[in-house]
Amino acid sequence: MALLVGVLAGVAALGLVGLWSAWTDEPPAASVRTRRDWNAYAWPTTGAIVGGVIAFVTTGWVVGAAAGAALGWVAVRALQRRSSGAPNDQARIEALASWCEQLRDLLSAEHGIIGTITATARTAPDAIRPEVERLAARLSRQSPEAAVRNFAAEIDDPSGDLIASVLVLAMSRSSRTSELLSELALTIRDRAAMRLRVDADRAGQRGEARFVILFSAAAIGGVVVFGRNSDFLNAYDDATGQLVLALVAGFFAIGGRWLARLTRFDRPARFLAVGALSDEEVDR
Repeated sequence: MALLVGVLAGVAALGLVGLWSAWTDEPPAASVRTRRDWNAYAWPTTGAIVGGVIAFVTTGWVVGAAAGAALGWVAVRALQRRSSGAPNDQARIEALASWCEQLRDLLSAEHGIIGTITATARTAPDAIRPEVERLAARLSRQSPEAAVRNFAAEIDDPSGDLIASVLVLAMSRSSRTSELLSELALTIRDRAAMRLRVDADRAGQRGEARFVILFSAAAIGGVVVFGRNSDFLNAYDDATGQLVLALVAGFFAIGGRWLARLTRFDRPARFLAVGALSDEEVDR
């Protein structure tokens, strides 16, 4: 009965969040980013509340509630990343290489680099098209260097910094722009190919990490659900038992975090990050 109450409370919380999202008016354009950030945290917070309530009702442990809340947060965030449809780093790198080739092929003395960027705003690869469209719009109302630096800040990738550097150089009437764009496209494609090779090598590690985490979580859940009244679990009801359980949960969380980091790419440092300008600074 208690477990049913917890599940119903979680469903009610999800329903309230859904109703709030459905009945809230669309935000103005200036607050789209704030609304997106709120949505990015609203559902994970709801998942944490639901997980914490179910874990507490099932076990009666404060540490269990905290662990359930953490698990609910992580699970919802993982689902959001999987279903968001946002381009991943690999897709963005390949899109940057393709855009370099577009700029090289369309570049002419008549239009210059600024006109060429504007011409590619609608035909740029999908993964970077919004950023290219904003760059084309900024070029009409800002200094070219400020617009390009903001573009690099939005891309947030070392390859984007390289392209920004070439564009700034091209705007100073460089005669080697086409050659630089060709070499840059080859360099970026080499980086994308290297990432694919490394990602293929890490595929087995990711599978093993998922198996370890899911199997451990299933085993712990099975023991808690089917052996709740056993002497083995009753030892965790007092303060000492909760402290030991917190240490075990902490080690499990650290281990899971470590396994997750083994399967991820370390993002290289950007060299234009310090010089990037914010929208507020540019509009002043």
